[in-house]
Amino acid sequence: MSYATGDLLIVWASQSGNAQQLAEQLQQQLSRAGKSASCLALDQLSSSLLQKSTQIIFIVSTFGEGEAPEHARLFLKNVSTDCHLQHLNIQVLGLGDRRYPDFCKFAEQLQARLVAQGAKLSLPLMTVDNMQAEQLAHWQQRMAAHFAIDTIEPSQYQPVWFNATLLERQHLNPYSNSPGLYKLRFQTAHCDWQAGDTVRVHPFNDPAFSSREYSIASSATSGYLELIVRLNYDAKQTPGQCSGWLCETLSLNDSIAFSLCGKPNFNAVEQHKPAIFIGAGSGLAGLRAHLAERPQFSQNWLILGERCPRTDRLLPEELHQWQRSQHLTYLDYAFSRDTNTPRYVQDYLDEQHQRLLSWLEQGAVIYVCGRLQGMGRGVQETLTQLLGEEQMQSLQQQGRYRTDLY
Repeated sequence: MSYATGDLLIVWASQSGNAQQLAEQLQQQLSRAGKSASCLALDQLSSSLLQKSTQIIFIVSTFGEGEAPEHARLFLKNVSTDCHLQHLNIQVLGLGDRRYPDFCKFAEQLQARLVAQGAKLSLPLMTVDNMQAEQLAHWQQRMAAHFAIDTIEPSQYQPVWFNATLLERQHLNPYSNSPGLYKLRFQTAHCDWQAGDTVRVHPFNDPAFSSREYSIASSATSGYLELIVRLNYDAKQTPGQCSGWLCETLSLNDSIAFSLCGKPNFNAVEQHKPAIFIGAGSGLAGLRAHLAERPQFSQNWLILGERCPRTDRLLPEELHQWQRSQHLTYLDYAFSRDTNTPRYVQDYLDEQHQRLLSWLEQGAVIYVCGRLQGMGRGVQETLTQLLGEEQMQSLQQQGRYRTDLY
């Protein structure tokens, strides 16, 4: 892939697809105004291309604890410190969530590094909290004034909300000492999501409350929208606003408003190749939708973590039926509080090292869903130890290591 020297570049780093979408929208606006711009992912921006460019707009997300999106994680490490950028003008837009302490940290690190190597700011750093329409509109106005182009209507940044009706709530671990896990089934006319997508919801359907995001646990072809929700508690043992509402307060046949969040970095790829699914607790939700859509006779390996083998086997009938029908080639439960053999999901990767290598040689894609702390970090560290940093980086760049971590 080549880019014309001297052209404006719009470079994105996206975990959920928002940064990519904004970058592509800006490119289209510029194109309509007769201005040339190339749009590319941050991991495609080499040191040599940096040195040839004169103007770059960066649109980058931060997720987890101030981290770069998966595909962009090695960018700052790979940029040569001998790369002199006095010729380069940059502007950085950071996307993040203020509920996390390291809000837009990657955007700040990226700007600081490029400025340290000589780049000049054409506009100061701008940040957007939780894709708020007003803040995006402000950035749009700055872009429109800077490039003399038309603005996008603020309404285009507003999510489209649709209604769904709660049909069924199933307590998945009623005898467990772990916080409750519930499967909720909703009926809706809007079955247009892909496996890996999520939905946003406001507690009590009230926009005054911050929205929460949940993985969709069902295939759109099922005709139902299903979630798997953990009932969270604060330090005073008060149920969380949204999880308490969904798991306890919301009545059957009540209507709820959702907005769909596309997750291109966690949607399915290479459906004819083997797939390794790794998750724990409510992370089963994002994996279940993928499993439901896997082709007949495909190779599927699920490693699922919870606490106790006696009380925490999630959806056992469904998973064992998939195992009996050979839709699940392998099903490994990792119970962290098993009195005989306590395990975490990453322990199975170590124990089944040869299987892992064999499946990856066949082009397997790895999907990881669940908490970033503990499970998500543990899986990535173990895979890096087993495969080496170079192969792990290659899997990420090929889109064969796909995560939805929160």
